[in-house]
Amino acid sequence: MDRPLYISDLVEPVLAHMSPKSRPTYKPAIMRLAQDHGGDQLAFVRLPQLETIRDSMRREISERKVERARANGRRLMSYDPDAHGHGAAENAVRGLRYFFRYAVNCGYLAVDPALNLKAPKRRPAPERPLTSEELADVWRGALCNSDDPELDELILTTVRHTACRREGTINLSVDHLNFERASILLSEKNGKIRELPLRVDLLERLRGHALSRGAQRPGDAVLRYKDGHPLTRRRFNTIFDRVDRTCGWTEPLDVGAHWIRHTTLADIAAVSGLRVAEKFAGHTDEELGVIGRYTKPTFENLADAYEVVFGARR
Repeated sequence: MDRPLYISDLVEPVLAHMSPKSRPTYKPAIMRLAQDHGGDQLAFVRLPQLETIRDSMRREISERKVERARANGRRLMSYDPDAHGHGAAENAVRGLRYFFRYAVNCGYLAVDPALNLKAPKRRPAPERPLTSEELADVWRGALCNSDDPELDELILTTVRHTACRREGTINLSVDHLNFERASILLSEKNGKIRELPLRVDLLERLRGHALSRGAQRPGDAVLRYKDGHPLTRRRFNTIFDRVDRTCGWTEPLDVGAHWIRHTTLADIAAVSGLRVAEKFAGHTDEELGVIGRYTKPTFENLADAYEVVFGARR
């Protein structure tokens, strides 16, 4: 290209290059970059301009969240916009870094202006283990007036028994249900796979649900809507919006599936220690070096802990 490269020149190539999973997260910041600086030469963009995009996106998201909550009567822990928008700012940083890293890797830039773009410091995660009373309340709220209680109950039960992330339920396939070993295979973050123990009666419920809703092949999704379409992330929003309407106390805390994951991991840690709980969660032992690799908890350790918490698998 004879003329200088402009920001607008790279928008479509960058969006086409990123993975479908990353695109919804990164695209808003890239489109804002194009809106604010599309006519600027790529080589002349500087860090302060990117910081302005990050901060303005955070502020807009946080103000909209507070305005919607007030308009709809929803409860928040804080109505100060500064208390919100951290996730939006983090996603903006990731999107802008991706854009300029692509430019550097293609040889269009020698220096990456987003290299020192920082995400805001994360606040302590609000998630904690739920008490037995809170867990029962969430269960009741999730199933109250549900248009598909079978699906919603299976989602919650699977998360409770496996501490899986949302991807774990969405990616669960028929051939991941292992009756011989009384176990389940979870495919989650970055395609990582782990085997966890699971009660046979729950495996049977999952398989029966899948077959009754159209699953036919080994790789077909287990959890499905009534029309046979596989589960999507949207169902989690539907479930916990209903929980908020029914329970009340969950709304300002933003209780979601991750709280159930925390509850299960706390139960596993209480009976078998942190190492087993970390393995159950799918975390790595890298910080322990060679000793961590040599002393990894086994599947049998996971099974023993599981059965203490949830009962015999067979």
